[in-house]
Amino acid sequence: MTQKTKIVRTIYLYVVALLSLLFLTIGLGNLINTTLKAYAFPEAEKRDYNVCYHSYFYPMTEIEKIKNIPLGTEEQQIEINNIINEYNSWKEQNTGDNCYKAERQKRIVDALTMIFVSLPLYIFHWRLIKKEKKES
Repeated sequence: MTQKTKIVRTIYLYVVALLSLLFLTIGLGNLINTTLKAYAFPEAEKRDYNVCYHSYFYPMTEIEKIKNIPLGTEEQQIEINNIINEYNSWKEQNTGDNCYKAERQKRIVDALTMIFVSLPLYIFHWRLIKKEKKES
């Protein structure tokens, strides 16, 4: 192996080790952050997830008012009841603990994926660096 090739290889190994260590640190930080918010500081998690605060696409206060007033045809009443049922289902899935739980799990999965990918990369490249150091 030429001297130039050795230098390029060494730079490559250090750059990949550094980047994988950086991603490992970010993944661990995200995991710790999410865990602390979920268990130690639950109020810090409020308003943290945008998906938990999307408004529903119908003005539900108006629909609730006309729910019990017999207006229009029977088909229109059925449609109003369907809208209310859809809203209740949406509300159950997108507000409160259900919403936080889903977002929390998503963040934990993202953090663990980052850790599980970057840790082996870091270990492998760092061992190669140590092996080359011993040889030279």
